[in-house]
Amino acid sequence: MRTCPHCRTGTLHARPVNYANWHGGQYVIVPNMPAWLCDVCALCRIDPEALRRLLPLIGPVTQPDPAQPRRAWGAQWSANELPYDESDPDRDRRTA
Repeated sequence: MRTCPHCRTGTLHARPVNYANWHGGQYVIVPNMPAWLCDVCALCRIDPEALRRLLPLIGPVTQPDPAQPRRAWGAQWSANELPYDESDPDRDRRTA
C-alpha cells in the first residue's frame, strides 16, 4: 500500500472503477477499470498500465465535439410524441 500523493495522509487501495472520458468526440465509459483510490481524500488514479492498454483501442483523449447536440434522450420529444411500440398497453391512455 502507498501513501496518497495528494493528501499525504490516506492510503491508496486498488479498486475497480468506471472510467469515463471523451475519446474522438465520443463519450466513452469503461466499467471495472483498475484504479487506485485514497481512503481519506477520495483521490482516484486510473492504473497507468491498464490505461496504456486501453488507449490504443479507443483513441486519445479529446475535447467534446461542440457540433453534436448535448441534450438528454428524453428532452427531444414532448410527452405526446414519445415513441412506443405496438405492444405498449398504456398507449391508449396516453393519447386520450
